[in-house]
Amino acid sequence: MTKKAFFIQGAALTLISLFLRVANMGYRSYLSQKTGPEGMGLYQLIFSIFMLTVTLSTSGISLAVTRMVTAALAGGRPQTVRSVVARCFGFCLCVSLGIALCLFFLAQPAASLFLGNPAAAPCLRILGLGLPFMSLCTCMKGYFLAVDESLNTALSDALEQVLTIGATVFLFWWKAPAGIEQACLWAMAASTLGEATSFLTSWCAYRRSLRRNTPAQKEKSRGVLRGLRHIALPCTLSSAARSLLNTGENLLIPRELQMFGLNYDQALSQYGLLQGMAMPMLYFPSSFLSSFASLLIPKIARERELSHKKAVAYISGRAVQAALAFGIFFAALFAAFGDSWGSAFYHSGSAGAYLRVLAPLVPLTYLDVVVDSLLKGMDEQFNSMKYNFADSLIRVILVLCVLRFSGMESYVGILFFSTIFNAALSLHRLMKVSHLQISLPRHILMPLFSAALGVFLAGRLLQNADGLNGFVLVFFQTVLSGGVFAACYGGLGRLMEALPESGGKPRKG
Repeated sequence: MTKKAFFIQGAALTLISLFLRVANMGYRSYLSQKTGPEGMGLYQLIFSIFMLTVTLSTSGISLAVTRMVTAALAGGRPQTVRSVVARCFGFCLCVSLGIALCLFFLAQPAASLFLGNPAAAPCLRILGLGLPFMSLCTCMKGYFLAVDESLNTALSDALEQVLTIGATVFLFWWKAPAGIEQACLWAMAASTLGEATSFLTSWCAYRRSLRRNTPAQKEKSRGVLRGLRHIALPCTLSSAARSLLNTGENLLIPRELQMFGLNYDQALSQYGLLQGMAMPMLYFPSSFLSSFASLLIPKIARERELSHKKAVAYISGRAVQAALAFGIFFAALFAAFGDSWGSAFYHSGSAGAYLRVLAPLVPLTYLDVVVDSLLKGMDEQFNSMKYNFADSLIRVILVLCVLRFSGMESYVGILFFSTIFNAALSLHRLMKVSHLQISLPRHILMPLFSAALGVFLAGRLLQNADGLNGFVLVFFQTVLSGGVFAACYGGLGRLMEALPESGGKPRKG
């Protein structure tokens, strides 16, 4: 893929990803108004259990398909691509059906034991029906990424989101839920419908893509199981262990808050404010990064296959620089205007307050998205998973040790520690394998100064804008801050490019 095509596809994926994030934020805002913080807490807990089963069904498969299809095409063996993907399909279908059956039959004891709410069991059962569809879509996502057609996956994801939201709104209009359990059931049923539709559209796009990218003559591929064992199995085991720890952490938080002195509804409400409202806002802008980050996996994998070390270092450096600049800007934006975001999306000052407190984590959180993709492209997925597992284990231990004594304030401290710990390990590994070097002025000080100037000037310009509120205010705060940031950061970048090196020669662009 040429640089121009890379950015065009990345821009298209970013727009779709932005639409998905906006739609998801609007969807969560709608649910929060219908169910309250307690309902959002239960919704998040149900999804915590479900995401463990999703991890077992899908983790590592997309990366394995991407890597094996990329290797087949780069090695001049396009006739084996169909066989590679078909074998991965069979593997995914067997695993996902087995896990779906377990979830269906164990939903009642799981809801009673882990959620403390037996009435939530139907939610788990109906989510299990969507597991095979999700697993097969993961295979196709890996294929589309390898052949530079990720737009197909993004479009099917957009359709899934639209159907999920539309079906949920219709069900709430058709019959008002009797309680938060039934409200969650409507939302889970709509989610499963969206996943089934996404599979059908992805399958049609996949069949058309095969005719374009592979010859009619098929050849049986060899080493697929070995590839799955080498790539997918470590990812699956590590991700499953981490997902198990994350699920345990999410289930422990309300229980430990009750030990702290809150009742069940208050604990769910506190949990829902942080994990169901504030954290989605914090991750919302990362849609701009995640699309380009996913495209980096096959790109850097190709350069690594061809032993282009300078290209690997260059791509890694530019990606890390962009991630840090982007993260620092939104950290400043959240710190300055977090209250406006909480009011606009959830009509909640508490959610906005959490966002402001968590703002310093944004640069490291966004950086980790890019670094993980780079490590996966360089066959370092096992190390990445090790760091994630250690991070999750430490968080569970800290939740058990301190949450019952200090409440949610201590959990915020746990988030700070674990984010710094994970990002430091991942970045150190990337610097070692890619020979990346971090420049304090270019990577940290330039974006920090530009972001601070941007939010300061935007705040001064809008300090008397009493007529603006909600999304309009958030829009102007973001656009004004972003405009000043881009101008200042771009100007400083050109100034640094013009400065002479230590040897007296101008720095090359």
